[in-house]
Amino acid sequence: MRFAKNDISQRFADLTPRERVLAVGGLLGVLVYGAYLLFYQPIAEQSRLLTQKIQSQRQIYTYLQQVGNEAAALRQQATGDAPTLDGANQSPMAVVDFSSQQLDIKPAIKHLSPEGEDKVSVWLEHLPFDQLMSWLAILESKHRLQVLQIEVEKPADAEGIVNAKVLLGVV
Repeated sequence: MRFAKNDISQRFADLTPRERVLAVGGLLGVLVYGAYLLFYQPIAEQSRLLTQKIQSQRQIYTYLQQVGNEAAALRQQATGDAPTLDGANQSPMAVVDFSSQQLDIKPAIKHLSPEGEDKVSVWLEHLPFDQLMSWLAILESKHRLQVLQIEVEKPADAEGIVNAKVLLGVV
């Protein structure tokens, strides 16, 4: 069954005026709804999704700013409370002992022994890796104790926890 343009216009002409108004109104309704489904609704949905992404990115940004501020405050507190190494005034043993107490690393220290006047050997067990790295960074930047040798192993029973043997020396 094929409809030609003339057939459609002939059928439309055969309709009563009231049926013509209803047919045109129905056609316009279908066209408007089709345009809504094809154009407006996808754009509105994308706009909503982008707004949600922006809000979540703002929340993440705010959270990271708070964490950064807290980290800066803790770093300032740790560096303000910790003594600096003044040449021969404090031995590496004293610096390691004091800084480990300040940063709550002391319970993880299983063995601490001097290696001459300017070196100290530290054995640590069951210490979070991030905490170990932060402590070593503070020792190097604030106390001029450099990591000369380090051995790190991960116990099989804990995630993020390490055992380490560290040789520290004065720079």
